[in-house]
Amino acid sequence: MSIDARPLDDSDRWNDLLADTEQPTAFHRAEALDVLADYANAEVHRLVGYKGQEPVGLFPVFTVEKGPMTAAFSPPPELKMHYLGPTLLNRQTLKRRRRDKRHRRFVDACLDWLNEHRDPQFMQVRTAPGYDDVRPFVWRDFDATPRYTYVVDYTRGEDELLSAFSSDARKNVTNGYDVDYEIREAGAAGIEHIVEQVRARHQAQDESFPITAEFVTELYEALPDGAMRAHVCRIDGEFAGGVLNAEYDGRSFNWLGSAKTDADIPVNDLLDWEFAREAIDRGVEARDLAGANNPRIAQYKAKFAPDLVPYYRLQAGTKTGSVAAKLYDRLT
Repeated sequence: MSIDARPLDDSDRWNDLLADTEQPTAFHRAEALDVLADYANAEVHRLVGYKGQEPVGLFPVFTVEKGPMTAAFSPPPELKMHYLGPTLLNRQTLKRRRRDKRHRRFVDACLDWLNEHRDPQFMQVRTAPGYDDVRPFVWRDFDATPRYTYVVDYTRGEDELLSAFSSDARKNVTNGYDVDYEIREAGAAGIEHIVEQVRARHQAQDESFPITAEFVTELYEALPDGAMRAHVCRIDGEFAGGVLNAEYDGRSFNWLGSAKTDADIPVNDLLDWEFAREAIDRGVEARDLAGANNPRIAQYKAKFAPDLVPYYRLQAGTKTGSVAAKLYDRLT
């Protein structure tokens, strides 16, 4: 039986299906997709593949129009989203041949729907970690580029995790400091401080930082309680640093924050350790630290005992793809 792909407008039904997929993130939720579409000035298509009446996969795609050009993205550009892409259902009990056939037909159906209804001249997808088979896209003439992230296993527990840290990281988080500091979850009130600190760090390095505290706050408020957590460190009552994590299905993603500080204590190490301790108590199984593609950042984050996990950037265009690629460069 063939697979048919079509948009699903029912947000509750989308979220129910998402809960049973293999690589869901908080940003796959319907509420998050709507906020992303609004700030990206894009149209979101919540595509679901069906084999008969059985849903087999979800694929949120955003289309952006600039003049005569249409481009498709997952995740959308300019919003500091590392990945999104498709996620599959009900593969666990299938044998390899059937699983591969269903996966390929699902991707084909989604791409056929996009070509028929939006006809994008350029498309880019960045898959979530764990989506490990991008052959259906390659077979549709997408270029696949491996990318990497760092994921820390929290199931090992607090003591084993700490012992796996590098010696300097372990020292930084266990030393006593003659400084009046506190680390706690700050809720939406901490977002503006975190975003502005990250913006200042980007500006100091002559890098763009297109997102705003307004956008991040709206995303925070749209998602369910606990899906996004803002932790801040204050020294003598003053904001010194912070980190914003998105959580879903037992996994946490380090989205924003951890900017370099001039404080006399290792603020970011302390933030990461306090977050790890709280997350382990909450039953979080893993945390995606991100940053593994940047040599400088990777060197810092490798000291927290992460595993290196791949994901993929998939890109395709028509004969006018070179023009669309330049459009993408302006959009991202």
